[in-house]
Amino acid sequence: MIKFLSSDEEKRVIDCIKEAEVATTGEIRIHLQGKVHKTAWEDALEVFDHLKMANTQERNGVLIFIVPKDHQLVIIGDKGIHDQVMNGFWVNVRDEMLKHFRDKDFAEGLCAGVRLIGAKLHKYFPALDGGEENPNELPDDISYDM
Repeated sequence: MIKFLSSDEEKRVIDCIKEAEVATTGEIRIHLQGKVHKTAWEDALEVFDHLKMANTQERNGVLIFIVPKDHQLVIIGDKGIHDQVMNGFWVNVRDEMLKHFRDKDFAEGLCAGVRLIGAKLHKYFPALDGGEENPNELPDDISYDM
C-alpha cells in the first residue's frame, strides 16, 4: 500500500477543503483508492454515487478521485458546476495538481486543486448572505478504499 499522505498532510488538505467551502455552497470531496477495478473513470463515477456527490441542492459537488499506485487522477464536477466551467477548467485543475505530484508534494497538489475548484464554486455558487446558514451538505474528510 502506498502512503499518499501523512496524518499532518491529511489534516492540511482537509483544512484546505473547509477553507474553500466557506465561501460557497459547493462541496469538494477527495477519495483515495488502492487500485483501479474497472477503469479510473468508471471507478470514480461509482465513488461519486457512493459518496452521494449528486445530492447537493445545487448539484455543485466535485470529486477528486486518485489511485496513487496506478497514477490515476479523475476530477468529476456535478451538473451544476460542470455546466458553468466545462472541460477546459477540469484539465487546468488536473495539470496544476500534477505539477506538484511530480515533485512528490501530494498535499500541496491536492490543496492547489481544491483552491482552484473552490474559487470557481465561489464564483458560480457563492455562500448565502444575510446571515443565512451555509450548510455543509457533505463531509470534508478524505475517503479511502485502500
